[in-house]
Amino acid sequence: MSTPNRSRKALLHKLWNLGRAVSTQTVFLHQAIAQAFGLNATDTKCLDLILTHPGVPVTAGWLAGMSGLTSGAVTHILDRLEKRKLIERVRDLDDRRKIFVRVREENLAPLLPRYEAVGKAFMELAGQFGEEELQVICNYLERSLEVSRKELAKLVAASAAR
Repeated sequence: MSTPNRSRKALLHKLWNLGRAVSTQTVFLHQAIAQAFGLNATDTKCLDLILTHPGVPVTAGWLAGMSGLTSGAVTHILDRLEKRKLIERVRDLDDRRKIFVRVREENLAPLLPRYEAVGKAFMELAGQFGEEELQVICNYLERSLEVSRKELAKLVAASAAR
């Protein structure tokens, strides 16, 4: 993987810069898609959190915990999503004080083509790599995700301690 004229330090520096650039570009990409529907990237990422955790009883508190957002921010997000009929708030039948959040999947149709197009483009890129390369990429992304979760937890804990 490493070429003779590139030191490890230079590769790590390049990885750092590419990571920052990919992160920034991803935020802008998601914002552009969300904006076309009167939402923001955080709104659509909260929808994604719900969709990628089927069977989990989603509450505003759960979303706050998963995202690191304040409960007030989550309430505003849910208000926007509910106004656009993308989610609904449903009272728990056993504990009327508890409110669950459910995605109204039938109303996601306008969003899906944009996300599917992006997903297709990334899968076409992934198709250019061999199996071993894909395993390395997956390994790196899994570990990156774990680092990100741990760093988010630290930030949330520090904020709560203030």
